[in-house]
Amino acid sequence: MINRPRREGGGWLMTSVSLILPLRSQSRCAASVASATAGVVRGSSGISALECDWRALAATARDGAPFLNFAFAVAAAHYHEARGERVLTATVMQSGRLVCALPIAVARRSGIKVAMLLGDPFAQYGDVLLAREVAPRLCELALRELARAINVDVLEFRRVRDGSALMSALCRFARPTGPILEAPFLDLANGRPVEDLLHAIGGAKQRRERARSRRRLAEQGALGFEVRRGAEACEWVRDAVEMKRRWLAAAGHASPVIDDPEFAKAFARVAKDPRDGRCLVATRLGVGGRPAAYEIGLVQGARYHAFLGVVAGDFAAASPGKILMEETFRWCGAQGLETIDLLPPADHYKRLWSNGSVPVRDHVRPVTIAGALYAGLWLETLRPRLRAALGRLPASLRRKVGAAALKAGAR
Repeated sequence: MINRPRREGGGWLMTSVSLILPLRSQSRCAASVASATAGVVRGSSGISALECDWRALAATARDGAPFLNFAFAVAAAHYHEARGERVLTATVMQSGRLVCALPIAVARRSGIKVAMLLGDPFAQYGDVLLAREVAPRLCELALRELARAINVDVLEFRRVRDGSALMSALCRFARPTGPILEAPFLDLANGRPVEDLLHAIGGAKQRRERARSRRRLAEQGALGFEVRRGAEACEWVRDAVEMKRRWLAAAGHASPVIDDPEFAKAFARVAKDPRDGRCLVATRLGVGGRPAAYEIGLVQGARYHAFLGVVAGDFAAASPGKILMEETFRWCGAQGLETIDLLPPADHYKRLWSNGSVPVRDHVRPVTIAGALYAGLWLETLRPRLRAALGRLPASLRRKVGAAALKAGAR
């Protein structure tokens, strides 16, 4: 229940404990603390102008931030701008060096102005770039600087990892919302050979199933595992996205990511970057020369992030995805990578391939009455119920209704 607001000091003061005070009615962090100075740059052009500083920061930033290297940030900014959304980045400089960058996009959903982290909805983590040697408090300074620069109804920051610098700042800045997800991972740096880990994954039952999949696939042709990186992976990325789109359509699902042509363009832009492009990895399992499964991943530092997987319908009964994951894990081990991040949510099959996980949470901060209604009524009440109802519809009708909802701005 939302209590009646009253006007005070030029801003709305909400008396309900379920809402958070508007940004402009609260005390703000100073614009400069301990020689750190905050500012805001706008658009993809603003990020591009920071290229040298951004690349240097991303190379050594804490928490990894796989979706915020320079190529990905620029590609995501173009993605948002193509959708008519504004992009802003809070920057914090210290001793003449960029030590923090927090990019967001502002979209209008059914009349509500929503601020989201850059790359939402396709980025699987919401992150900030923060130099390892500086205090996490500077992330909060960046948040406050954004608060001064934007005019929105609500901030909705999704998929933020527990223990990250951004999570630490959001705990003081916003409130958690929705269910807690998990991001499963496989630790390759524990001293055990990759083959031993693969032998242990899922136990004897899963080993038998993978062996059976290999036999069934081999009956249809010779198996071949291939890897492409950077610009060479563009064709496979397009093929994988199109294969995924057909699979979703057949299953009766509409996706705000896969069904959006700007998504594939964003990944192609990342792949073609002369320095960051090789972070994009595409693996393919072939059977008799035909593609049976694709996986698209990102390498950041010593971590591999398994972003998108899809299997061809002609081979689906033989589970080629299991064999592709097995071979991709071997490739990661051969490359000296230390962690395979399967990203949220923690689907059952991901748990079978992992030996650890990290909680991931959404956070929301209403700024206006409209934003409070969006957060409380839509995000936390109506949307979960509508999604549950959508899941009970027949496949053909479910896709039509889902596509109509996405077109109307629902997320």
